[in-house]
Amino acid sequence: MKIFISWSGEKSRQIGEAFRNWLPEVIQSVRPYFTPDDVAKGQRWATEIAENLHNSQFGLFCLTAENLTAPWLLFEAGAVSKDSRNGKVCPLLFGVDSAQLAGPLLQFQATPYSRDEVFKFMKVVNAETATPLTEVQLERAFDRCWNELDDNIQSILSSKSPDLTPAPRSLQDMVEETLSIVRSISFNPAPPVDDGSVNHWLVLLQNAIDYGYNTLRVTEKAEQAVVLDQLNCLQAYLRLTANLITPKIKPAKTFPKYSAQMTKLMASLDERIKSLTIALDIPF
Repeated sequence: MKIFISWSGEKSRQIGEAFRNWLPEVIQSVRPYFTPDDVAKGQRWATEIAENLHNSQFGLFCLTAENLTAPWLLFEAGAVSKDSRNGKVCPLLFGVDSAQLAGPLLQFQATPYSRDEVFKFMKVVNAETATPLTEVQLERAFDRCWNELDDNIQSILSSKSPDLTPAPRSLQDMVEETLSIVRSISFNPAPPVDDGSVNHWLVLLQNAIDYGYNTLRVTEKAEQAVVLDQLNCLQAYLRLTANLITPKIKPAKTFPKYSAQMTKLMASLDERIKSLTIALDIPF
């Protein structure tokens, strides 16, 4: 039984590592996959990480205030759930409320971290293993190991270390991060095309669309030249993202819906850029 542990941000990484060490203590047949190096995600996606995503029956997603819109985490959620018959996504909330979720994560039933919720997750995992523990065995193993996990999690959540609080990121930074994901995964061999197998591509495209609309909303009343530069950068990113992903999802039944959304977004973005250019008295 393979479980893919997804994280983004230092606090989320520490939580993921705690679960990686703890899960096999409760159910020994569980094989967690956890990569502790964020940089390695981009460098190794086409090989090790992609393979583990494809082969994982469960995805445990460690959601904190700093990573609710992290591109890697959103893409990995779509990849694990690409086949609803085999992939199960379990988002656990640490210090955030489910009302704060937006975009692709809304399709999953996220729950606050608690003893009861973790035990429910372990019961589902146990039921899917080749040789499940009896209910009594699972409860005993869970009770024996719970305090160790919870102590680690509470220590991580209460930490006030400065490096656990990320500095505000510019639009260019977030665009470059997402674009690096698109570039690295776009050259992977395409899976057999059906609505299930392309779900991770659809999630990534929906994330890009949501991101575009959020940026338009945030910059709605701004009239600085730097905002114009950011919108031009965003437009280029969205165009390249659509060009790279479209061949992967074009045969899917839901392609027309996503295509229409992207077309509408690009038209709104183009109109905003033109109006801002006029307001700043910049020649076309």
